[in-house]
Amino acid sequence: MAIDFKNSMASPYAIDIGNLSTQGRIVSKTIKLASFTTNENAVWAARRQLQKESYPLALISIPVNRNLFRLEVGDCFKFSYEKYDISNMICRVVQIAEESLSSETITIHAVEDVFAVTSTITGGGGGVSPEPPVHDPPGPLKFIKIIEESYAGVESENTVLIPVAGRNALVELGFALYMSIDDGESYDLIDYYPSLMPRGTLVGAYPKDTHTIDDEVGITVDFDFSEDVDNLETTTFANILAAHKNTAILGNEILSIQSITPDVDNKYILETIIRGRFGAQKQSHAAGTVFWFLDHNLKTAIGKEIIPGINRKFKLVPYDSFKVGDISVVEVISFDITGVTKTPYSVTNLTANDGNYVSQYTADIVLEWDYRYRGVGAGIGVPGEVLPETDKDGLFRIEVWVSGSKARDTDGITAATWTYTQAMNEADNGALADVAQFKVFNYIETEGIIYESEETEVTCRFES
Repeated sequence: MAIDFKNSMASPYAIDIGNLSTQGRIVSKTIKLASFTTNENAVWAARRQLQKESYPLALISIPVNRNLFRLEVGDCFKFSYEKYDISNMICRVVQIAEESLSSETITIHAVEDVFAVTSTITGGGGGVSPEPPVHDPPGPLKFIKIIEESYAGVESENTVLIPVAGRNALVELGFALYMSIDDGESYDLIDYYPSLMPRGTLVGAYPKDTHTIDDEVGITVDFDFSEDVDNLETTTFANILAAHKNTAILGNEILSIQSITPDVDNKYILETIIRGRFGAQKQSHAAGTVFWFLDHNLKTAIGKEIIPGINRKFKLVPYDSFKVGDISVVEVISFDITGVTKTPYSVTNLTANDGNYVSQYTADIVLEWDYRYRGVGAGIGVPGEVLPETDKDGLFRIEVWVSGSKARDTDGITAATWTYTQAMNEADNGALADVAQFKVFNYIETEGIIYESEETEVTCRFES
């Protein structure tokens, strides 16, 4: 049963595992739940509707005396019948009939109440009580990952984690996230996550040297389950540029993807890709690199014990319609929290003497770059917007490298420009360097911890 509602990130679905395993096939139905605005609530309502439509409810018709004449249609009562080993089955009255005007025989027609249905069979036929079905707990998830959310995706500077897992089978519904603050001696439940992420592997290599807005190369991903990817769809370029729409992780690189096209089997062609999103850096990826879509009912983890500079251990325990997995056999994720939400972006448009490719100098070398700020401007949220100096994010640090050795390291720079003077050059290297390489970092110091961006480089050659 699928649920279709407009405000969801995808169309979630509910599954009756008992019917699926018994029939060996899927019979689906789509229902519209216009009043629901979250996937979790919609799935809950769909499970109720699914039980009503798929459960083989027991029907009973029983003659009663005047002691039960007060029952009305819709009322519930408990029904026990020793012959069929039925005990306290909750039934709901659907019809009341009298035999005739001259008879005092009253017949109640009732049905087992859907809201009292459990996974245990309460009775059988012919005096034989069948054994209740055995449902093994789901096994450990094979594909799990925890990442830190960049500050482009959060409204505060709190450290936010994103736990993701791929399903082993379609019957799995989600997982419970547990965290240990005593190095694995004990684990506390953080929350339940009612969705598993579309996961796959890269078909063929994806080089680093594509355009940042890659509308020529693209990638092909072989997904574990096409049912997960079917919930995703091609969107507009404006949507992926300005929002977390069709966001994905390939290795450790964050991507935004506009076009999603089925290929063959479980393979999908992904095109028009914005690379290195939200503070991540472009990388080269070999065939087989793990790929995750993050749009499928994304839910984060936040708490006072999720602290930058601390290692925490986590367990992702799967659950299905009947049981939660065994936490004792689940793999431990040992995760170093670095404070990505506090880390500023790398600078952009770095130039040396107005050049960023084959820069040359004869005396001073003037470096210039663009400010970056959390979530806005300077090529992040509003392309082309120039930010005022008061809105810059943190301070800047510059390393000067000559012949493979660091010649100078300067921090505390407040402006988006810095000059490597001829006097500095000669003092550092004995003479003007043939080639000088500059690495610029953006950094913030909070509560004694320094959070520093990835480097941005430019090289300048001496023009004799």
